[in-house]
Order: sequence, then C-alpha cells, then structure tokens
Amino acid sequence: MEDKNTREIILQEALNLFAEKGYAAVSMRDLAAAVGIKASSIYYYFKGKQELFDALIQQANDIKDMMRMNFMKALGNVGSVAEEPFVQAGVFFLTGYFQNPQISLLLRVLECERLHNEDADKAWKDLVIYAPLEHQLEVFRILKDRNELLDNNLEALAAEYQSMGLLAYFTGDVEQLQEQLRRFYRRTFK
Repeated sequence: MEDKNTREIILQEALNLFAEKGYAAVSMRDLAAAVGIKASSIYYYFKGKQELFDALIQQANDIKDMMRMNFMKALGNVGSVAEEPFVQAGVFFLTGYFQNPQISLLLRVLECERLHNEDADKAWKDLVIYAPLEHQLEVFRILKDRNELLDNNLEALAAEYQSMGLLAYFTGDVEQLQEQLRRFYRRTFK
C-alpha cells in the first residue's frame, strides 16, 4: 500500500471502529486487523490513538471549511436569494454537512466521548453548534448588506436558522425542515 493511501485507510477504519465500538474499546491491534497490517505499522503513521482521533477531527474540520468556502462562493455568484434555493441550501446543510458520511460518523463518536473527554466535547460543540452558527451569522450579514432581509436582528436570525437545522439533525425530518425554512424565508426576506 502507498503511504498516503495507507494513512487514509487507517483513518477510515479507525472512524468506523470508533463509531461501532467506542473510542476506548478499540485497540491498535483491532485497528491493525481491520486495515490488514501489523499493529506496529500504525505507529509509522500515528503516534497513538489520540493522534488518530485528532486527525479525524481535523479531517472533519477540513470538510466543514471546504463546504463553507464553496457555499460562500456560490452565494457571491447569486444576485438575490429565491425561496426554493434557500430551502435547498438548508436541506443541504442537513444532508451535505450533518449527514456527510465522515462527519456523521465522527459526530456519533464525539457524542459518546464528549461526556468524559474535554477535547471531544470541544470538537462536538464546534462542529454542531459554534461553526455552523458562525457561518449562518456571516451569511445573514451578507444578505443584510445586500438589502435582502426584512429583519436586521442577525443574531436572532442565525440562531433560529441554526435551531431548525439542529432539530432536523436530531429528528432526521427533512420535510419538516423544508416547511420551516419556507415559513422562515417568507417572513424574513423582502
């Protein structure tokens, strides 16, 4: 196996095992067996489980940052935001971000680990609460500057939008999210 591919395979198998069994229950031997290499070979790529865990969080942050950059670029290319694209963007927030295979598995691990691991708690809060809320606030600032909003309380708009996304994340109810986003759009946009 090529070094970069082996590293990626180790990360993917670690994520799968951590999500299935829990971080504490997975040994380096378990991981090596899943990858098909010797346990000592993993240490060529990672110093230990914590470094693996940190790499998984970094991987999720990279996905989040790439999605944010692509969204902001797309927003910059649109003259004004129409209702259906707004609803589609909200659904994509759920399906493309929260339900992204890498992020959703990591969130499952973090949700368990955050109760007794301060770094996991911080990563979960960043991925689920702080980073999305910061992104939404930035989007509503842009929309305000473009004079597309009826309501200028950007913090309240971002928090309400965030709450709809979180409810959909926890319930998985896309139809309810779509309806909430339509109502939100109709009373928020000019």
